Amino acid sequence: MALDLSPKPSKKITEADGGFYAAWSGADQPALIDSKVGAGILGLKPLGFALPHRADSPKSGYVLEGRGLVGLVLPGDTKERVLLLKKGDVITLPPGNLSWWYNDGDTDFSVVFLGDTSRAVHPGDMAYFFLAGGVGIFTGFSMEVLKKAWGVGEEEARKLLKSQPGLLIIKLKERLHGIKPSETDAEGIVLNTEHARLGTNIEKGGHAVAVRSADLAVLEEVSFSINFTKLEPNAIRMPGFFLEGSAQLIYIIKGSAHVEISGTDGKGVLDTEVKEGCLFLVPKFFAAAMIAGGEGMEWFSIITDKKPIFRQLTGAASLLSTLSPQILGAAFNVTPDHVKLLTPKESI
Repeated sequence: MALDLSPKPSKKITEADGGFYAAWSGADQPALIDSKVGAGILGLKPLGFALPHRADSPKSGYVLEGRGLVGLVLPGDTKERVLLLKKGDVITLPPGNLSWWYNDGDTDFSVVFLGDTSRAVHPGDMAYFFLAGGVGIFTGFSMEVLKKAWGVGEEEARKLLKSQPGLLIIKLKERLHGIKPSETDAEGIVLNTEHARLGTNIEKGGHAVAVRSADLAVLEEVSFSINFTKLEPNAIRMPGFFLEGSAQLIYIIKGSAHVEISGTDGKGVLDTEVKEGCLFLVPKFFAAAMIAGGEGMEWFSIITDKKPIFRQLTGAASLLSTLSPQILGAAFNVTPDHVKLLTPKESI
């Protein structure tokens, strides 16, 4: 069966007055299952509130638009942290976290999530377990258990269980009061990509931000790293691959690009155009190249390794440049003058 890496649209899982949640499914894109990664988008309208929930997958989120508050309880915490997120922020949620999401602004708030599903209920998909609402985890218990667990009578237990008819996302009737974000709570968890150190910065090419645990301490608790790349109009991200056999899950934030991926036996497995909102995967050991469109291109991605090493196939610091001219000449069966053409100077 041929490997299908073609970008697919996300599918809405739920939509309500307060917002929506959409996801890419491993059933539609088996490559997500193979690489044990997943992705989804949360969109909240003003006063939109995503009910408190646990997730089966650690993940990183990039704020696409707006601003909002996130309540977060990490393993070992005795009370919630409240974080303020704004456009361009990256937040990483480690295993075992509990979170809620709230749009306290006047415009839409949306976040794209990329995660590690190696320990998920269904690899390739990120699942959520809600504390409250119509599909809350307590609805799976009998009234007898709930009465004893909460220490209340049946009438009170039924009211606690049934008062929230919403499912995953609701719209509040009024703003929440007394919920204030703390910059201290966000340390080591939230990073704005504009403030992260540059991995590569090339004139007329663009720049790449490699986010590691030195930039975001919480990455010590997950098995992936984060990459944010911006290509200027018509610039190229040279053909290359990750040495450790890491997969890269890429979401296009802005602009467009032509993408090609080369797989086993030198076979091209993807040759397509991608644009804002597209998600695609570069499988482990495969090589990929991207050429930005006329308006440039920006992407947010995770790489399935804590400290990935990307190696270009061409360019001044490429894999080809490590070989002697004599070896290159013999391998490609070309003259010394043509060998020089194998390593162009500019790359990203």
